[in-house]
Amino acid sequence: MTDQFFAELIGVERSTVTRLRGGQIPKKLVMQAIVEKTEGQVTANDFFEVAA
Repeated sequence: MTDQFFAELIGVERSTVTRLRGGQIPKKLVMQAIVEKTEGQVTANDFFEVAA
């Protein structure tokens, strides 16, 4: 999946997806869109490096 396609899917600019891939934490509405559009395969926990 390209950054452009994913950006369109979640309703943001491609540059936002680039920043997210670089480690930026998404804002709440973007996070909700990511979780919804990926059907829960990507969650908020995926953006934090937390040891189990």
